Amino acid sequence: MPEPATTGTLVVVDPYSSGGVLARRAQELYGLKSVAVLTSETLPAALTATYPAGDFAAELRFADVRTTAAAVESLCGGRPEFLICGSEPGVEAYDLLASHWGMRPNTGSSEARRDKFLMQGRLRDAGVPYIPHHMASDTESIVEWCAAGGLAEYVVKPVKSFATDGVFFCAGLDEVRAACEKLFGRRDLAGELITDVLVQERLVGPEFVVDSVSLDGSAFVVNMFRYTKETVEGNPAYRAMSSVEVGDHPEIVAYVERALAALGIENGPAHSELVLTAEGPILIETGARMHGGLGPRLVEESSTHSLIDLTLASRVAPEEFLRRTTVRPTLRQGVVECFLFAPAAGVVAANRVREATGELSSYLFDTCGQVPGDRVEKTVDLITSYGRVVLAHPDPEVLERDMEHVLDLDRRGALIEVVPGA
Repeated sequence: MPEPATTGTLVVVDPYSSGGVLARRAQELYGLKSVAVLTSETLPAALTATYPAGDFAAELRFADVRTTAAAVESLCGGRPEFLICGSEPGVEAYDLLASHWGMRPNTGSSEARRDKFLMQGRLRDAGVPYIPHHMASDTESIVEWCAAGGLAEYVVKPVKSFATDGVFFCAGLDEVRAACEKLFGRRDLAGELITDVLVQERLVGPEFVVDSVSLDGSAFVVNMFRYTKETVEGNPAYRAMSSVEVGDHPEIVAYVERALAALGIENGPAHSELVLTAEGPILIETGARMHGGLGPRLVEESSTHSLIDLTLASRVAPEEFLRRTTVRPTLRQGVVECFLFAPAAGVVAANRVREATGELSSYLFDTCGQVPGDRVEKTVDLITSYGRVVLAHPDPEVLERDMEHVLDLDRRGALIEVVPGA
């Protein structure tokens, strides 16, 4: 049970995506009011639409750390009691405020918790297995590095990518060059101009996501999922995300603990993606924030532990966090999130998602509310997936069967009908 209601204010930096639930849950569990600090005015509409402004007592725009801190203190009548990061774009501003107020800040370079080049360098310097990588501000330097390395495949992406935005899988130098030309000079998902591009070896092996919450340098792995991806026009696109028992992969848990220590993520949530190679786990990237999208809700549906509640407890109620983390999490049932692909950009003529999947024994819910006349984009990455079908069941065979059925329907165009270019 949560601790008795607490008086005070929780500041949430960029409460987008899954971070949008934090203010309401803090009110329910601890009686806290919340203030939103927003860091960017150039985020995509798909992200800003997830901000629940009505859950917040006030809202401020981040300027610099001292100006913003003073504005928050003026609103709160003094230093706020609690602070948390809501989503990836707010990581660096959150770190600045946490250090300014002395609220269990993470350590080391804040930029290395967003910049994927610096992140891999921190792993290397700490003796943690990392991905061979190179960063440059021009295409030719990247192509030359790839030619000298002689690797089989490459990943090219912005140094601050998230949600698979601008990520390309490349099988040769021509594809590397084409990816660079698509990236340089455009803006990333957070609205920042791309002036530096990262190239890495493409790792071979199953890909996992690991969600953890830390307190004073001790990391607690809350849950794991395994990704299935497909390549669309050179971009990796999520196809499914399936729950995994944490206890089945002690080598991944141990690796993530080392990676978090190297990155200085000592307090609060972390969302890590890695590949289990033949040599062992190797980190793709870590976000110093909670799993985005539906991830936390899927944990609620499947696990003995709540990612949302542990995230809040690590910042609001440390003693409660310690009580809740004495027992390792286990699955109550398995869950699968199926990502649906629109075959073309255009206007929806028919949406049959609920009709075609709602009778499955594992069907839990879907996010596909499109009606005829709505526009959808062609799916090339996570952001342009037109929706999700979420399945839950205690029998893994039922889950596997239903997942394959949903994805087969989607590949055959049986779930949504789109009039291209309309």
